[in-house]
Amino acid sequence: MSQQSTSTDISEVIAENFGANATYVEGLLNRFRSNPQSVDDSWRAYFTELLGDSGAAQPDISENGRGSAVAVPAAETPEREPAKAATPVSAKTGTAAAPERKAEASVPASVGEAIPIRGGALKIVENMEASLAVPTATSQRRIPVKLLDENRRIINTRLAENDRGKASYTHLIAWAILRALDKFPQLNDGYQEAEGVPVRLRRESINFGVAIDLEKKDGSRTLLVPNIKNANSLSFSKFLAAYDDVVKRARQG
Repeated sequence: MSQQSTSTDISEVIAENFGANATYVEGLLNRFRSNPQSVDDSWRAYFTELLGDSGAAQPDISENGRGSAVAVPAAETPEREPAKAATPVSAKTGTAAAPERKAEASVPASVGEAIPIRGGALKIVENMEASLAVPTATSQRRIPVKLLDENRRIINTRLAENDRGKASYTHLIAWAILRALDKFPQLNDGYQEAEGVPVRLRRESINFGVAIDLEKKDGSRTLLVPNIKNANSLSFSKFLAAYDDVVKRARQG
């Protein structure tokens, strides 16, 4: 099989597994082929399985099917990105590959103080760690905002007439998310393993999380994410009131 045919087959596998994120994954694959150490462990394992015996340092995948292998010296290895747009999927099974957990490391001697994480910050850390085991994909769309701006002006005119504050773009985007979930309820599904078997959790109610950046008394900042219970059952005016209420209560401690 020619190299061009092989690249086409690999592109088709990536497109099938990753959909809208295929271009991003092919970019990672090109980096892997130039220098396997330029991607993290989970992607390295996925690409190794995907390429089989073809290995690294192969021609880059491009729109015209052409390319050239470029060896990247270790000193020029690109920095690893802090976050990924998708979770690697096994080319053989089609299931999400669980990310490898980093080994526990001792605190370097050069660090002056190791401060335990407690309270709300600890809960955020625990939730972020737990999220690593959940299959994840991200898709992006660009939409015009002129209509959004015009609707906001109309809404705020009405709210001002009744002395009821203002609606921000965040309020309207949050409301749009709730209405989108009416049409695509599967996006509110959860993931869990029951007796070792992956299961999809169907949820009828939506608890809408609101991320709030807070300044503490000592001047440092923290992030709290209270949620609006059963947000999908609220009218627009009640949702605005509930949204502003959780923000107010969070800032008041």
